[in-house]
Amino acid sequence: MDFLEEEMRIMDENTNSANNHIEFSIDDPISSLHLNKVITISAGSTLSQVINLLNEKAIGAILVVDKNNDTVGIFTERDILRKVVNRGLDFNSDIVDNFMTKNLETLCEKDPIAFALNRMSEGSYRHIPITKDNKIAYMLSVKDIVDQISFYNRKRVLNLPPNLKQVSSQYGG
Repeated sequence: MDFLEEEMRIMDENTNSANNHIEFSIDDPISSLHLNKVITISAGSTLSQVINLLNEKAIGAILVVDKNNDTVGIFTERDILRKVVNRGLDFNSDIVDNFMTKNLETLCEKDPIAFALNRMSEGSYRHIPITKDNKIAYMLSVKDIVDQISFYNRKRVLNLPPNLKQVSSQYGG
């Protein structure tokens, strides 16, 4: 119970602070989100190397770059599930180049969040690289957007009833 009380105290402090006028809108630019710097791996890397790096960095997508550091593809956890698992591959010799997505779509950091949501939904992407000054600089994930929505609506999220099927007349169940 102490953890919950501490969270509620912090939430009240945040709500009562001068920053409580900050709003979240899907019309805001992508740059308003907490963006993670893009992680890369060299073309020609083995599946074992790329999967180990994804696990080490706790990320779901990685850009594949050539020797000039130009992006040649993206490899995601979904690629592992759909293109790699149960194929009888040798993870220590098969290379990422054969399983990555090569025709990479990017968005600009100035594009609205709504545009990112639209592209991710239409393309069935969970990750999309974001450019800054015409160079890929960040990786945006659906989780990044959900986290931001949850943060700005934390009072409502934290006050949902324990049983989501429970009917209540107000938040807090």
